[in-house]
Amino acid sequence: MNRNNQKRNDRASAATPDYLPSDSSLEEAVLAALLLENQYIADIRGIIAPTAFFDNVNAKIYEIICRLDDKGATPDLISVVQEAKAEGIAPAYVAGLTQTVGSGVEVMNHARRLAELETRRKLVLFSSELTARAQQGSDAAEWAAKQLDEITGAALCVDTARPIGDVLAETLQDLERRQQARQQGACVGIPTGLPHLDRVTGGWRGGQLIILAARPAMGKTAMALHFARAAASTGTPVVVFSLEMPNTQLAGRMLVGASGTDATAFRAGDVTAEDWRRIEHGAAGLGQLPIRLIDTASISMPRIRALCRAMQRKGRCELIIIDYLQLIAVSTEEKRYGNREREVAEISRTAKLLAKELAVPVILLSQLSRRVEERTSGTPMLSDLRESGAIEQDADMVLFIDRPAAYGIREFEAGRYGTISSQGVGRLTIAKNREGGTGFIPFRHNESLTQITDYDTIPTAQGEEDAAF
Repeated sequence: MNRNNQKRNDRASAATPDYLPSDSSLEEAVLAALLLENQYIADIRGIIAPTAFFDNVNAKIYEIICRLDDKGATPDLISVVQEAKAEGIAPAYVAGLTQTVGSGVEVMNHARRLAELETRRKLVLFSSELTARAQQGSDAAEWAAKQLDEITGAALCVDTARPIGDVLAETLQDLERRQQARQQGACVGIPTGLPHLDRVTGGWRGGQLIILAARPAMGKTAMALHFARAAASTGTPVVVFSLEMPNTQLAGRMLVGASGTDATAFRAGDVTAEDWRRIEHGAAGLGQLPIRLIDTASISMPRIRALCRAMQRKGRCELIIIDYLQLIAVSTEEKRYGNREREVAEISRTAKLLAKELAVPVILLSQLSRRVEERTSGTPMLSDLRESGAIEQDADMVLFIDRPAAYGIREFEAGRYGTISSQGVGRLTIAKNREGGTGFIPFRHNESLTQITDYDTIPTAQGEEDAAF
């Protein structure tokens, strides 16, 4: 066998489960420390589980210690020896553990090292399984993303508890920042592009899951693109996942809005020299905005998460827009639920976890059921969210879009605006808002829904009610 082949074989053997990182002396030192000074048990249990012990006997002894602790009993040498003997573990072995260390002073460091070894073992097993799955041609990518989440998530959970004093200091700093923004007339969070909505919600905040829902042709995508452009105009990097439209179509809609050209003429290619001038000017402005479009037709939440994490590491992801929920691919793991409601619930939960993990707002578009069209008013309700009540539960904010004119309604009541015409006017209803009020805000739009503005762009006095609130 030549040297190159030998190296390849050595690497292959090192990557198989035949070699798993472990340290029996470290395991024995932790057990000995707990038997000698059981006041460390609570701290150690916050760092490692029985799976951190590679040796099965050591793992069983640690399980016995934890079990006695759960019962309120003191896991001293005598009680542990009795329990271990009942499980076929030699009393001499347990007693001999106490001879390996003199005290438990280093037990915390030893436990952290065991946790690191467990993570390394999981990664070795992960690489072996991934190789097998990739060779079989199964859903290796989605499986890998989920497994890595579990491995790294478990590792990051160690010592994550924070003193309330530290958290309060951050809270006060955030309050001061919000106060300064309000005094300066600026949006506290990421601007929505609708000043009335900003005043009610404070803009988008990191960790929020915002559901933007409507029936088809009501303007979900148009509103989402408006939000994207408004945020990007302030320097916020935006990532838009379009599962329904190709990137060129999305960019075209944004370009029509930015240039003010006729949407029908743009689609038909019937543009004048003046139109070209405006289009090129609009393209120049849009091209400078930090917006990234991803139009993969069939994409799952694990894949979305992986892409967003990668982009955030490069400073390219501070707002995520996904268009739309019902088109998100269901991974093999999620298909085990067997019904669409539970699958959608899993997607919704993952979207919320994504917002929390990356500390960015996630705007998730969703379809509404046909029950909306059965009402004369056409006004959506939370119960109209399709396929899962979990969507409402996971969301920090639920926004509905409807256009009364689409239901033959010529006029409607709009709070302090009184009765207004429905021509070129839509309603953005805040049906749920964990951090504020609910109600609806009227907005204006052109026929093609490529331009959206506040119904009344004149700022109101501070403290005055906004729109229909």
